[in-house]
Amino acid sequence: MEIEEFLKTSLTAYHATKNCEKILLKHGFVQLNIKKAWNLVQGGKYYVTKNQSSIIAFVVGDLSEYYFNIAEAHTDSPSLKVKGEGLVETKGGKRINIETYGSLIQYSILDIPLKIAGRVFVNEDNKILAKLVESNVNINIPSLAFHLNRSVNEGIKFSVQNDLLPLAGDAESVYSFFDIKNIIEADLFVVPDVKPFYSGINNEYLCSPRLDNLVSAWVVITSLCKCNPKGISVACCFDNEEIGSVTKQGASSSFLTIILEKINIALNKSKVEFISACEKGMMLSVDNTHAVHPAHGERSDISTQVEMGKGIVIKHNRNYSTDGYSAAKLKSMLKSNKIDYQDFYNNSDLVCGSTLGLFTSALMSMNSCDIGIPQLAMHSTIETMMRKDIASLQTCCNVFYDTFFDCCN
Repeated sequence: MEIEEFLKTSLTAYHATKNCEKILLKHGFVQLNIKKAWNLVQGGKYYVTKNQSSIIAFVVGDLSEYYFNIAEAHTDSPSLKVKGEGLVETKGGKRINIETYGSLIQYSILDIPLKIAGRVFVNEDNKILAKLVESNVNINIPSLAFHLNRSVNEGIKFSVQNDLLPLAGDAESVYSFFDIKNIIEADLFVVPDVKPFYSGINNEYLCSPRLDNLVSAWVVITSLCKCNPKGISVACCFDNEEIGSVTKQGASSSFLTIILEKINIALNKSKVEFISACEKGMMLSVDNTHAVHPAHGERSDISTQVEMGKGIVIKHNRNYSTDGYSAAKLKSMLKSNKIDYQDFYNNSDLVCGSTLGLFTSALMSMNSCDIGIPQLAMHSTIETMMRKDIASLQTCCNVFYDTFFDCCN
């Protein structure tokens, strides 16, 4: 599955996880049941899902060394979350009740085609079954006309509960958008339905919904499919990063710990060997970062301004897992393989975002480095990056999975 199709069809974390699963199955990975004992073999390729919205895949190397190299990304993106099945009656038409999910740039969701997507739960033969869904029609959120708000171009603050409710048309309920009977419950989102497109004189820019962080998820999964490690190479795509990761399927959960411990048990390794494998291994937290904006260079650091098209980015901040040692280890790998990189430091007057690295590196007590692709318009419904940076990140992850870092602490 190419990146354009992955972006287009991964409307929610559930759809992104299903697409990751399709890629893995195409490359010979086998799904494991987390509740059962595992029989793993050298050269084996395996994966496990959680909540239909997180996935961990791994490759067992030749085991000439025993260590874990882990690259992680997330499957969720900022959007609007549907509240219940009921519609809001107004004189202008029925509307869908929503709340925000993550820190969306709210004005960017107005006046564009949207879909309802996620999963619904039905009772079939006394079993609760989940089904992935997406509406086969579009909805939208009309903005207030200029003539009714002549100060709109001077700035506007939205009421989420009033201004961001999509029009539903002549629907009876939210569930009417799906050709499924007897829906009991659902996890549904209103998401942009905009196809990825290229822009610029040479089509050098990729513009799409959900670049943050589906590009990283696609890269860590597709790169894992090509790896040939000495130890264990692992790709993790977690849900709920945009709302703090504190869920059973998030990076702050025990999901990763459980999977690594089950690998250790299946390979007949001791607890001491497990601890050593974590200590010797390396972790990459792969999430997009901010390129210097052509109109607002003053919002970037005064001396280290990251540019699109200039290579992957190593991210430094107290909100990231990178420290001097992990950065030195990674830079050594990048230099040896002639992979271009940049360093990101946040403007000291602005609050820096956070991502997965701090959670997982703390849980596993592993050396970790936060990296990513530079982009513009993060958390907008349509974001922008340079397509050549995707190839750079792929090369980085390809080499990472096959490198024995032999870290120490």
